[in-house]
Amino acid sequence: MFKTPATTFKTFFYLSIGILVFGDVMVFSAAQVLGLKDGGNSFSVSWKQILISIAAFAGAWLIAQFPLKTIKIIAHRSLVIAVLVMLLLIPFGRDVNGNTNWISVGPIDFQPSEVAKVFLILWAAYIIENNYGNARKITSSLVIGFSLVLLVVLKGGDLGSAVVIGLILMTLIYLAGANFKIIAGLGGLGILGVTALVIAQPYRIARFTAFVHPFADGVYKNAGWQPAHSLIALGSGGLFGSGIGAGKQKWGNLAEAHTDFIFGVIGEEFGLFGTVLTVAAMSLLVFSIIKIALSARDNFSKYLGLGIAFWIGFQSLINLLSATSLIPVVGVTLPFISYGGSSLLATVGALGFVAGIALRNPQVSKEINVRWRRGAK
Repeated sequence: MFKTPATTFKTFFYLSIGILVFGDVMVFSAAQVLGLKDGGNSFSVSWKQILISIAAFAGAWLIAQFPLKTIKIIAHRSLVIAVLVMLLLIPFGRDVNGNTNWISVGPIDFQPSEVAKVFLILWAAYIIENNYGNARKITSSLVIGFSLVLLVVLKGGDLGSAVVIGLILMTLIYLAGANFKIIAGLGGLGILGVTALVIAQPYRIARFTAFVHPFADGVYKNAGWQPAHSLIALGSGGLFGSGIGAGKQKWGNLAEAHTDFIFGVIGEEFGLFGTVLTVAAMSLLVFSIIKIALSARDNFSKYLGLGIAFWIGFQSLINLLSATSLIPVVGVTLPFISYGGSSLLATVGALGFVAGIALRNPQVSKEINVRWRRGAK
């Protein structure tokens, strides 16, 4: 599976397609109620996700063909792009569930923080390559750059994105050789920032206390409702689940069943088997990205791939821990599986950069060319 760069790429490629298709199936199942309510039929939400998946995959394959020189030119300007995209929230941001992290353009809703993550990782890889060996300069540059985006994210109240971006920052500066004391200090500042953000809003305080015992009196019908019904969904699935589409919690009990809590629907409809398989597939995908990154012949591609791997890994972990009530609900999607155009375009687009890293490896490109020639005969 991971013996050679070529087999690693094939594993990465097939896992990406498989998880993406599975995500579309689960969005159809989880969003049936919302589709019937808002669009009059059960497909009115899922068809959008399918179209976005196709467009995102096509875009990812196009990105994979970009020359390394072109990607570095984009990366050099990526911090400016990320900041400008986030600044659009100040005049045009729309409040959703207490967070001003969305922009609406007609029927299209756009979440800038998802796109900003990609550009931040691109820029970070560029900074690390151009200052390789100078951990102090890399650390100061990345902290300043990431902070510019984090300030706008925190201003909008998007706690989930802030946590993910902060974790990406600390991971990249650690990999670049930063002193552990600096990383610990940044972690402490991050905890203080999250604490301040939680205390500032009563509903966040309720969320942060509800996850401990979501079924408690006075909690269950308020902040405990989502985590409680996610646990009910996961627990009622048994070993193999009730079957695709047969879940009950999505019918009015489990809010955001097609987005932040889609893992609960997977558990109810596919049981323990389905949840373990989902976690295993996501873990293997992240591991394959790390393997591809480590096989890169230049530091830019290496840190770009690692940044993408840890982004997907951290966001997946936070979503899964929230869905199982092991941490408070912070509102992040499960990459490739949850409904959400911005998240899907950003994460699948990021996979295009990873594919490009693999295809620039002569061993991979040679084997693919041989297979294509055989298939043409």
